[in-house]
Amino acid sequence: MSTAFDRRRIQGPVSSYPALPLSAYTETSSHEPPNTHIAAKRNRGPLEARKICPFQDFPLLIVVLRTSLITTAPGSAYMETSSPSTRLVVSIHGPRPLPPNTPYTPTVQLTITFSLPLSSGTHHPRNPPGPASQLEKFLAIRLQRILQPMLLGHLFPKSEIEVNIAALEYAGRWSLLAVATNAVSTAIAEAAIDVVDLVSASSFAVTSDGLLIDPTTDEEDNATAGGVVGYMASTGEITDLWITGALEVEEEDEMDVDSGGGRFGEVLKAVVASAADARLVINHALMEMVKEKGLETGDKKVDD
Repeated sequence: MSTAFDRRRIQGPVSSYPALPLSAYTETSSHEPPNTHIAAKRNRGPLEARKICPFQDFPLLIVVLRTSLITTAPGSAYMETSSPSTRLVVSIHGPRPLPPNTPYTPTVQLTITFSLPLSSGTHHPRNPPGPASQLEKFLAIRLQRILQPMLLGHLFPKSEIEVNIAALEYAGRWSLLAVATNAVSTAIAEAAIDVVDLVSASSFAVTSDGLLIDPTTDEEDNATAGGVVGYMASTGEITDLWITGALEVEEEDEMDVDSGGGRFGEVLKAVVASAADARLVINHALMEMVKEKGLETGDKKVDD
């Protein structure tokens, strides 16, 4: 009997759910499905981002930021934030020549592939592998606009830099874009690609509780405004500013007035300060990379 069902393959479920402790199932009735959506409570200050690394006294701390993860890539990085966790892997290839039949380009082309596996988020519909989703396209376009101003593209005509990003887990679309920016900047530095400066980024959301830095998914859904800011700390320039929602714009003589975090100037100052803190973490990871590679080549260790 002919059928469209392929019996040689094990078909996956229609949707995926995060793993829950056993108590989540035992405390509910056998006739009621467990509550698979647990809203993570914010255990940090409104202007405090999730932690990145337990080094020194950085205002912005992330659990892990390491380079040289992928040996076949000139530059790579792995970044992981504290709970609710965002984890991603970045690899950089290039600059390398474009195919011969490609039209001449005076500057380097930045090609970004953003991959969100089916298990990376909470209760994602399971779509078969294929073309990039709308979210993946959006993240790739925004990341390209954040990173492009930092590259010295005129040094690499008719060349391409390929950036591959795989998100293993994430909590918040805007924060994922900011974390990816920081990881890609670190990997580009390891690949020794000429740049004006490294870009660091931070995300924000304006809710009924005020301004929140590095928001989670629930905080983004409840926000009246939010976005991501890319910032080059050494030159003091903003590479890209993406905002969704509505913010009050101050007059020029009111930029220093504090009105509770709902105005454009105040929000921008707080987000830029958070992005500058992220740059400290990037610098520390690159210093550790230089020390490790210096030891591997037998060079004398540089004293702190």
